[in-house]
Amino acid sequence: MSATAQLAQFIAAAGEAPLPAPVVAAAKVAILDGVASLLAGATQPVAALVSRYVRAMGGEAVCRVAGQDYRTSPAFAAFANGVFLHCLDFEIQGDPPTHGTSAVLPAALALGEWQGASGRRLIAAYVVGWEVQARLRRATAHAELRGFHPPGLFGPLGAAAASAVMLGLEAPQVRMALGIAASHTGGLTANTGTMVKATHPGAAARTGVEAALLAREGFISHQAILEAPQGYIETLFGGACNWEELTRGLGTTFGLVDPGFIIKRYPAHIALQWPIEAVRMLRQRYGLHLDEVETLEVEVPAARAAYLRPVPASGLEGKFSFAYGAAVALVREEVDIDAFSDAVYASPAVQAALRKVRVRPNPAIPADLRRTWAVARAKTTDGRALSYTCHRFPGAFGEPLPRPEHHAKFRACAGRLLAPAQVAQLLATLEALEELPDLRALGALLAPGA
Repeated sequence: MSATAQLAQFIAAAGEAPLPAPVVAAAKVAILDGVASLLAGATQPVAALVSRYVRAMGGEAVCRVAGQDYRTSPAFAAFANGVFLHCLDFEIQGDPPTHGTSAVLPAALALGEWQGASGRRLIAAYVVGWEVQARLRRATAHAELRGFHPPGLFGPLGAAAASAVMLGLEAPQVRMALGIAASHTGGLTANTGTMVKATHPGAAARTGVEAALLAREGFISHQAILEAPQGYIETLFGGACNWEELTRGLGTTFGLVDPGFIIKRYPAHIALQWPIEAVRMLRQRYGLHLDEVETLEVEVPAARAAYLRPVPASGLEGKFSFAYGAAVALVREEVDIDAFSDAVYASPAVQAALRKVRVRPNPAIPADLRRTWAVARAKTTDGRALSYTCHRFPGAFGEPLPRPEHHAKFRACAGRLLAPAQVAQLLATLEALEELPDLRALGALLAPGA
């Protein structure tokens, strides 16, 4: 049986049997984190631009766009919410990284709200979408991506899988949906640091919804798109695929549990989590102030050279700059969402700190997120040499983020948009998601005043 057929059978069967309790628990944590990022992202400048576009396109008003006073079609809601969810780069991350939540969750939410599906089905759809996306990423981990951004390559198929679960598609229909979605993959890494990056998961979410809906109507694609000559694997990855990795343990092992995921402490690229933490701990341990620091060196993986960016041009680009992450960690008590705003970027303190930061790429530091580490070293004006090494942080692999701290992240994100009582109601709804009979109740809570 082809890998495409095996994936399709797994996806089609997802709603039939209950998921293991640890998988459900992990999915609820991930979905909670995704909704937090979605609501915070809805307050960002890119959200207003996307909303103007989506409103102009019209569509049947059946799905909530987070934080907005309008509804739209499932496909456009998936697109807008996918952009919102990813624009802060604050959602959980797996290994290898794919930004699974921002492609999968908006697609499943939109179709679930439209269909009045249950919270339990949303969990199943999320698990399956994440699993398909993660397996494709791992199976092609040794292929050269040639400048493609992973959410644009893997997200459409993950979103199609989640959408197929929400719609209850049968295996032959799922194969068609995967074939449709595979023809709409892409996304260029050159756009990292711009608003376009957030559209990669947004477009993936929309593509997944469209692919599943078209497949349900009888739309025909190649039935073995992964293996086909000039198909997904051959065209995008030069045929480099570990087929056993793609299908081994399908339906019995789940990436949300093993290897799990990282809950980000800071709204920036995953590689910045370690150096930001190292600088913050260095600052706190020694009570450092900017005017005491002569130079600040951060040692980071050489394999992440794309994120050196010693002189980022904006706060948004700072999310992908080791130097900027170190600078804001040196001068701010909290490296929060506002730390990557243009106002903070342009502040005299951050600009002064940037001039003191030196980034040292180290080829000995693994890019593998389960083994990454970073070092911060400060040379002070009175001649001291201080350092702190960050191997792990709360939320990293092997060090789960305590539930109260994750709830604090949720409240901080959701509270940028919603009143405290509504934040509390939404949190309670998500914590009991598997008991929710109708996702329209969840959609109603994603805008102020609900």
